[in-house]
Amino acid sequence: MNAVFFLLLAFAPALSAQSAPSFLTTRYQTSADIFANPGRGFYLYSNLMQLDTSIGSRRAEGHTLVWGKIPLENYRDVAALPQAVLDSVARGFGIARAQGMKVVVRGSYGSKGPGGDYTTYEDPPAEHIKNHIQQLAPIFAEHADVIAFFEAGFVGPWGEWHTTEIANDYDRGRSMLFHLLENTPSERMVLVRYPYFKQQIFKTADGGYEQVAEDNAYSGTQVARVGHHNDCFLASPTDYGTYERGGQTRKEETAYLATETLYTLFGGETCNPHELNDCQRALAELETLHTSYLNNGYHPKVLAKWKEQGCFDEVAQRLGARFVLEQSRVGRRAQRGKDLSVELTLTNRGFAALYNARDVEFVLHNEVNGAVYIFPQKVDPRTWKPGQEQRLKTKLNLPEDMALGVYRLCLYLPDSSEQLRADPRYAYRVANEDVWNAETGFNVLVEGVTVFR
Repeated sequence: MNAVFFLLLAFAPALSAQSAPSFLTTRYQTSADIFANPGRGFYLYSNLMQLDTSIGSRRAEGHTLVWGKIPLENYRDVAALPQAVLDSVARGFGIARAQGMKVVVRGSYGSKGPGGDYTTYEDPPAEHIKNHIQQLAPIFAEHADVIAFFEAGFVGPWGEWHTTEIANDYDRGRSMLFHLLENTPSERMVLVRYPYFKQQIFKTADGGYEQVAEDNAYSGTQVARVGHHNDCFLASPTDYGTYERGGQTRKEETAYLATETLYTLFGGETCNPHELNDCQRALAELETLHTSYLNNGYHPKVLAKWKEQGCFDEVAQRLGARFVLEQSRVGRRAQRGKDLSVELTLTNRGFAALYNARDVEFVLHNEVNGAVYIFPQKVDPRTWKPGQEQRLKTKLNLPEDMALGVYRLCLYLPDSSEQLRADPRYAYRVANEDVWNAETGFNVLVEGVTVFR
């Protein structure tokens, strides 16, 4: 009896170890915080050529977007922009990068014509506009990493593509838009002001028009690169002429936008208080149109109404993509040279999907010795659409020479640019409590993963 008793004691630790759970299962708590995430949210209006060198301090308020106007009023009548202008534009992008911001780019030649208002505004010669865009093209290419996207600009008062001959002649407008697409980075979108304009620019021989859908999204083709902005969002029954310009009703055009903006990009600004922009309708429209960005300063009465009616914080939270971790299941122990099992579910609770490419990586981080091992995933997070749950299931093949020890497993969503990918300010943060590490840009999924020999 005694021999049997001691034999059982000898095996007790082994039996205990075998009975321990082989997986670490974590359920995450959702955060309601408003925080900075790259390329989305309320933007800060600015002159790109005179950008505030301390604008990065506004990140603490949740701002990561600078609406960077390139003001060209003084160069309407010259065929070539002075080098000083080009240097100022490049300097603005450099400040944005140093300050952890991304830029919404729009060129503008002013808003007032001979009559003193926008109704008499005339564009500069088309040749001048095209030459200026070609001069700016190398600067755009060099600083593509900190360009979020372009609003088409350059044509019409405020660069809004209305009133003028170029804006009203769709053949001339097509030539100008295609020139802009050719002279901007192929990985960045260009947004146009009116749904009907894009339909006419991409009209087909059968009387229809090309559209962006799942089969051509993110393809780099001209139609896939053109998104939409509305600078009079919910301001009137037609949003001051945004809709019903070509025979379709507002309902028909918003249905068209809802399809396109699931794969492109939508945003803009409010411009007039109206019952349409009361909270209930505004939230529904922002969701329908997959809205990623809005002006943080205009229209002040509309923004004040959203605060009074109680939806401003929800708008601030949900503009763009907002990823929320639901649950993970991760192997507790793994032998180096072998596989570590990982399962993760998350949901996009934002109004929109990501519109620019972004990497998805799992990271094993050893806090004791500082070792970091990165495992890139063949996943495009632009496909994580609003309201959809995503399940990532994979096996991480651990290196043969991996340092032994206890690791934390993290989800890392870095910028796709080599210049920014190691900058935590440009990594995407999930909306969960006690997950974000601001020093590394990692979203910490679980602690206590042991790697053994």
